[in-house]
Amino acid sequence: MSEEKKQGGKGLKSIVKKAGKVIFILSIVFIVYAIWKLGFDVHSITNWPLFLLVTLIGVLVKSFTVFVSGSAWVGWLQFFAKKPIDKIEAICVYTKANIGKYLPGNVMHYVERNLFATNLGISQKKLAVSTILEIIGSVSVAMILSALVSLNQLLNALHEIFGDSYLTIILAAFFAGLFVLVVLIFVLRKKIGAVLKEYTPAEFIKTFLFSLVKYSITLVSLGLIMVALYAYSGGKLSWENGSLIVSGYIIAWVLGFIIPGASGGIGVRELVVTLLLGSVMGKETVLTLSVIHRLITVVGDFLVYLVRIPIQNKHQAKQN
Repeated sequence: MSEEKKQGGKGLKSIVKKAGKVIFILSIVFIVYAIWKLGFDVHSITNWPLFLLVTLIGVLVKSFTVFVSGSAWVGWLQFFAKKPIDKIEAICVYTKANIGKYLPGNVMHYVERNLFATNLGISQKKLAVSTILEIIGSVSVAMILSALVSLNQLLNALHEIFGDSYLTIILAAFFAGLFVLVVLIFVLRKKIGAVLKEYTPAEFIKTFLFSLVKYSITLVSLGLIMVALYAYSGGKLSWENGSLIVSGYIIAWVLGFIIPGASGGIGVRELVVTLLLGSVMGKETVLTLSVIHRLITVVGDFLVYLVRIPIQNKHQAKQN
């Protein structure tokens, strides 16, 4: 390796570290602000031992989902890099960058991840494709799961958001997106063909399906945290109630993800969950539980960030 390439690699690593520190500091500021904005009332907790137990379980489940989502991202990295990558280091980068999603716009967590992937020699075009596939995969899984569990609930959610003309808006957006996709494929057909020659369809399908399974595990697990909170609040569990709660959370997750300007979906998801699950839990209960759920996910994200530090330090020590 030439001296110039070595210097370039060091410079990129320095940028990654500096960007990571800036994103971390800003994320913590916005996390604290978002929690304060939720206005959680500690006096609403009557059984602290049970509350702490349920919260601990929820935090651990949330932490687990971060690692699962991270492994899906690592799968795409390995696919596009076409070579073995350091999976532990990649997961650590993912968990560190994960808290960047709390910044307004819900996109800053992609920055450090992309800098790391660039250091692996993956082009920006391929990184953009992997990010698009990640978004398409997670949103598609959420919509499919919601439709399978409760199609009526999904339609009601869309009606609440878009009004009586929601079907017209959805169809118009779908066909507009399809038109743009066809035009892009036609214009970029030579470049797309050159990229596709690098990969076999079997490799792509395998990676895509594995990522869909991992996104499904993540979303269902997050929905089950809400189910546990419902049980904690004294609600009677049944398959119908449980499935509606999981489906309602997944729909809220999608809307919180795609609506721009929401820091990590904070505020948006709580509103949608209240609209969808008010009839199941009661509006006051669901509002309280949705706030607790948000606190659990924030703590879970931050816990994973802290756990990453000794793991990454130990791994880097072994590498050196």
